[in-house]
Amino acid sequence: MTKFKKDLIEVIVMGLIISAIGILGIIQYQQTQANVKDAIETMALLNRKINDLKAEINHSKDYNQLMFDIMNSTDNIIIKTEQTIIQTLKELPDKIKYDKFVLEQKLQAVNVIIHNDTLGELGSGVTLHYKGKFYILTAGHMLTQKDDKLTFSQNGENFGELEVIKWDFDPADQSLDGVDLLLLQPKNKMLIPKIYVELADYEPLTATEVYIVGNPMGIESVVSDGRIIMYENNYMLFFDHSYFGNSGGGIYTKEGKLLGINSIIMNFDNITHQGIPYVVGGAMRLNVVKKFLEDVE
Repeated sequence: MTKFKKDLIEVIVMGLIISAIGILGIIQYQQTQANVKDAIETMALLNRKINDLKAEINHSKDYNQLMFDIMNSTDNIIIKTEQTIIQTLKELPDKIKYDKFVLEQKLQAVNVIIHNDTLGELGSGVTLHYKGKFYILTAGHMLTQKDDKLTFSQNGENFGELEVIKWDFDPADQSLDGVDLLLLQPKNKMLIPKIYVELADYEPLTATEVYIVGNPMGIESVVSDGRIIMYENNYMLFFDHSYFGNSGGGIYTKEGKLLGINSIIMNFDNITHQGIPYVVGGAMRLNVVKKFLEDVE
C-alpha cells in the first residue's frame, strides 16, 4: 500500500470520527426513543467501519514489509542472473569449441572410404539414414560399370563388399547438368552403423559456411571448412581445399546435416587446382540428391 493511500484512509477515519461526534450532539437534542435508537445503530455502523479501516491500515504495514521483501528478493535474483550471464559468457568460447569438436568427430564417424577394387581406386562415402534404412551415398563416378567390385572401410578396417541400390552417372556428360550419384548398401545386412547423418531441410544461401569431409589423397576423414559460392544447374560450387579422394564425401551444414556430395574440382581458363591455394569444388546439390533418392524404398 502506498503512503498516499494510507494518508487518505487516515483522513477518512478522522472524518468519520468527527461525524460520530456530530451525531452524538444530535442525540442530545432528540426527544423520542426512536431517534435515539437510530442514532445508536448509526454509531455502531460507524464504529465497525472505523475498526475495518484501522485493520486495513495495520495490514498495510505487513503489505509494505512484504513489498520490501519482494523488492529485496527481486534485486537478489537480478544480481544472481547477471552473475550467471557473465559466467556463461566467459564459458561460451570453450563450449563452442567443445560443440564444434563433438560435431566434427561425428562427421568423421559417418565418413567411409570407398574402394573400387576392380580399378584400384578409392574415394569417400557417407553413411546415410533414409526412410528408416541405412545406406552409403557416394559419387557416381566411383563406379565405371555395374560389375565393378566395391568395398568400404573405416579406421583401417575393411567391412566387406557393397551392392548397388541406385546409380546415376554418365561419364560422357561433363556439363553441370549431369548427375553424379551412387547409392550403396553392404551385402552383409547385419552391418548397421551406430552413427549416420540425415539430409538437410533446405539449400542454404550462397556465402554460407559449410563442412567438407572426405579422404583426400587417401588421408582418412579430413574435415575442412568451406563456403558456398553459387548454385549452378545440378551443382553447388564452393571454396575449399579439395583433392583427389574427396569425391563422394559429404558437404554439411554447420549443424551437421548433409547438403551435397562432393563430385568434381572445377578448372577455370586452364588454371588447374594445383595452381591456386583455394580451389573451387563442385558437389551434387541437395535438391538433386533428394530427387535421386525419391523412388528409393
